[in-house]
Amino acid sequence: MRTKSILCVIPLLFLSCDEAEDQNAEDCAGIVGGNTICGCTDSDATNYNSEATYDDGSCEYDPNMDCAGIVGGNSICGCMDDSAVNYDPAANHDDGSCQYYDGQMHVVWEKEIPGAGEMWSMRPVSDGGFIVACGGAGDCTGGTYDNPCEYHGQLIRLDANGDVVWNQTYEGSSGLYHARETSDGGFIAAGYYECVNSMDCYPDLYIVKTDANGNEEWSVLEQSPANNNDWGRDIIQTQDGNYVVTGTWNDDGWNSTAALRKYDSNGELMWMNNYNNSTANESYEIIETSDGDLVFAGYSGTQHGDYKWFMVKTDSDGNQIWKKAKSSIGDAILYGLCEDPNGGYVAAGFCNSWRSNFITKRNPNNGNSTFTECIIGEFNVAGVYDITPATGGGYYLIDERSYLTKLDESGQVIFSEQVGSNLAVIELDNGDVIVGGDGAFLDGGYGGSATITRLSFSSR
Repeated sequence: MRTKSILCVIPLLFLSCDEAEDQNAEDCAGIVGGNTICGCTDSDATNYNSEATYDDGSCEYDPNMDCAGIVGGNSICGCMDDSAVNYDPAANHDDGSCQYYDGQMHVVWEKEIPGAGEMWSMRPVSDGGFIVACGGAGDCTGGTYDNPCEYHGQLIRLDANGDVVWNQTYEGSSGLYHARETSDGGFIAAGYYECVNSMDCYPDLYIVKTDANGNEEWSVLEQSPANNNDWGRDIIQTQDGNYVVTGTWNDDGWNSTAALRKYDSNGELMWMNNYNNSTANESYEIIETSDGDLVFAGYSGTQHGDYKWFMVKTDSDGNQIWKKAKSSIGDAILYGLCEDPNGGYVAAGFCNSWRSNFITKRNPNNGNSTFTECIIGEFNVAGVYDITPATGGGYYLIDERSYLTKLDESGQVIFSEQVGSNLAVIELDNGDVIVGGDGAFLDGGYGGSATITRLSFSSR
């Protein structure tokens, strides 16, 4: 009887364990003990599941379906409310994206970026994150006159929430001004290197190509024949898979040229061109246009005054198509540049001799003005530091005084609000705005402290 009793109890124990395992199992949504029905919950999808209670990302769409869900349609989706800040006059289907400014941008989150040096720029990455370019990075202490500390250029990869994914410094550089994602998922960055142990050291142009984790694949260090000041301010990957850097070349303290230099995918120089309109010429930012040409912006004048804003368009081989160097009210410099989705090139900086914000839009064919605004306000501001097109038309600007400004397509101010950052502005797909960097003074040669903030028109 004892043996039979044991045999009877054992299967009962097994049944009890199975029941416990069932109760602790996760359903398709990851809920312990749940009964979620997973599938596609988007009714516009071809595999829509009306019984699904959790969208598992499996939705499939007819490739001929437009943004309004019409197969073979040609809807233009956007905000159709003309009182919204992102009103799109071309839209014929309202997609629910309207954003309204209620007098205050709302902070979703704000963060200091740990381990960062002196921040110079921030740009978006295809997965929703960001790449930050810095200089002056390192933990050297106790430097002396005879043995000074040496600091380096730095790239910091952030995720979509502004948290650090990786942080890399590059000992071959002293600072990196701008970085962009490349087609292979890596990054290309430009800046300079300057040794610290000799009075004969001057900045040399520096470029670094990295993999997706910031590991160096190759780098280039170039100097002008007279060993004058040379540096790269910005760099892009062109449609042919190669790279074009822009910056300043052969600066002896009085004379300098704005430069374009093209390198192949292995860092070998393909061609170089210099551009002048006066004795001193510098370039700050470059874009490749939708038709494969190049446009850069900066200033032309003298090294110590008489600055005119300077914009040059070239073909893909650096042959000049047109150039514009214009006076404004007082001195003027362009720091930021973008291509307007509707055509033309929009650049921003300062006018009124470091006292006002400046923006100009140029015709793509001849460089003539579409509009030019010297925005003279109630206080002095050393210019716009970054510009980006806004969804539905117009532009977002961030300036030296940390004001985020929205302009319409003709350059008129829609709103302006101080937001605590002054180096970078990025619009997200949902209409939120990312701003970054604080305390920079570009004309004085100072980057900012490394910060990132997400702003929304909604209080959520």
